[in-house]
Amino acid sequence: MTPRVYFADLAAYNNGRLRGVWVEFYEGIEPEEVQFAIDYMLHESEGEEWRIDDSENFAGFQSWDLEKLCQVAALIHQHGEDAVKGYLAHLGNDADLDEFSDYYIGCYKSETAFCEERLGEEGGICTAAEAIQVFDWATLDQYIDWEAIANDAFINSYYSHEVGHEEIHVYTR
Repeated sequence: MTPRVYFADLAAYNNGRLRGVWVEFYEGIEPEEVQFAIDYMLHESEGEEWRIDDSENFAGFQSWDLEKLCQVAALIHQHGEDAVKGYLAHLGNDADLDEFSDYYIGCYKSETAFCEERLGEEGGICTAAEAIQVFDWATLDQYIDWEAIANDAFINSYYSHEVGHEEIHVYTR
């Protein structure tokens, strides 16, 4: 779903009227385009000031900064609202949005599943298996306490944001 924000005419609000415009933050929208929509709404009512009254599909992000709103919308379009929501839930609205890609790792079934896959990708377990001449993954896997490894990893190096049953987003600390 496309992120969108309701910008309201402050003068109309102060006079007991609700007047504003929903702006959809489609992929690639620029702050100037958002400002144009706000200015057009204000021009029709001869108002000068605006405020944000509501937003949808914005990962809980709140800001008056149009550039940051556009950045968050771009991240949502690229990675999904849940991934951005987890990042902002951990770091807050003041999070450096340019660093999102440095911290976000991906979506997994569980913290344990993440550790099993991550160690397999990096080759640490495979290298150990070769060193002790165990080439059957199933044989070696029975000796590894993946839950304990995940517990330690998520205390020190990672954090996760649970979305639903068997769906978490993982980030580095």
